[in-house]
Amino acid sequence: MQPFKVKVGNEQYNFAQLIALKPKDTDGASVEVLVQFDFKHAALLNNLDELAFVKSRIAAGEEPWATQFSQMKQSRYASPHYLEKMAVPPVVISCDFSGANDHGSIQEMRDAVAAYTQTLMWFFTGDSTYAQNAAGILDLYAKTVTTHEGKNWYLEAAWAGSVFPLSAEMLRATYPEWENHRAVGKWFNDVLLPPIHNRVAFGNREFAGVTALVAIGVYNQDTAAFYEGIDHWMSYIPAYHYVASDGAAPALPDFWTPENTPSDAFLLKLNEPTFPKDWTSWIDLAKQNWNENKRRGKFGDDITYMRKSVAQRDPGIVWAGSPVTYLPGYTAETARDLGHVEQSFASEVNAAEMAWHQGVDVYGAQAERLTTFMETHSKLRLGEPPPPSMTAKLVPYGLVRTWEIAYNHYVNRSGMQLPNTLKVIQILRQGGVDATKPVQPKEAGKDPDNPRLWKYHAPIPSLFASDIGGSAGWLTNWETLTHVELGTK
Repeated sequence: MQPFKVKVGNEQYNFAQLIALKPKDTDGASVEVLVQFDFKHAALLNNLDELAFVKSRIAAGEEPWATQFSQMKQSRYASPHYLEKMAVPPVVISCDFSGANDHGSIQEMRDAVAAYTQTLMWFFTGDSTYAQNAAGILDLYAKTVTTHEGKNWYLEAAWAGSVFPLSAEMLRATYPEWENHRAVGKWFNDVLLPPIHNRVAFGNREFAGVTALVAIGVYNQDTAAFYEGIDHWMSYIPAYHYVASDGAAPALPDFWTPENTPSDAFLLKLNEPTFPKDWTSWIDLAKQNWNENKRRGKFGDDITYMRKSVAQRDPGIVWAGSPVTYLPGYTAETARDLGHVEQSFASEVNAAEMAWHQGVDVYGAQAERLTTFMETHSKLRLGEPPPPSMTAKLVPYGLVRTWEIAYNHYVNRSGMQLPNTLKVIQILRQGGVDATKPVQPKEAGKDPDNPRLWKYHAPIPSLFASDIGGSAGWLTNWETLTHVELGTK
């Protein structure tokens, strides 16, 4: 349990109690941090003890770690020559939806994945070449990139902010030769956090921003960023994941409204005792550079639909396929396409795992929703048709390999049983490292009696998916290698 303690008015609150407060409880009240948040390092998706466990399994040649490590080592992200061949990123990174008009955005994400991969290689092999590569990637971005633009303006920052800190956090703790870790933290503060702050986003876009807030919050020991991320995580999960106890409809997506989201004044108070005196807070930078007037005309902010949903008290406005998709285990994006659902879940779980390593358990608070989703969604991926009442179309776009972290927590740490999720994991572990396309593309999806669009080479079972994502991607990276059976070590 975090020892963090804050006095608001005359009452004292721990972290869980503080998250339950609303602006009406905090604004205008005196706010005093009595016990600082005790940030643990290195501790984002893994702590060093967990990585040492994985390293010992690799050294012993045990499976699945040995094969997964071999696949990582052979990937382009682990090349010892990555840094020397890497292009300098543009000063202004931008792209539109689906990667259109890309100007450095795809490169940024590949470089972020490479930085994380190189850092893992450094830890597992002890070869400082990899540490130097990771440090070089981080340093180059920190001194070069000043902003993100295009229709994916804040999402680019959210993606980068979800992955770059994974490398920086581990590298700072294990490679003392890296001298620029503070400059990288300031880049996170100045460039990545401002466009994410108080973003009104839907589904996977919102959860990507949440993950970046949590990850950077930990790296920079920024209590306000961590708090905002967890607050939005806890508030939005009930509006995104439906369970039967919700009643006739899911919760309204009102997590972002002024009545619910933490105010700037309160966040600044949380950071007041420890924020670097020579930095300008990302909260103030957001006001200067990403205020409503400057955002006007930009795409990607979901405030119009979210406001309409809340004003009309109709969650269906931002819930794909409503109301026939108000089913236990379904999400607001299930009828959009299954791949985007998994992107959301990847971000949700990454944020939860980071919080867990910081002594904050959000897994437990939302266990029913998340495990019901995992089992229901896994059934869909395994080819089980939805109930007859669900008449909306299911689109089986690319399957994201995002199951190991949550499975490890709920099964290995918590003792639950998730048999359908395990079946999907067992299939994916046999699927190799790269994104995999259909074996017979011309025939895929042509059989009306078989909803499964993609088949592995025999004898591996089928999955309902147009393609299978790689083991390294925007938000999911080497999950089998880094998280299998951690809870039983």
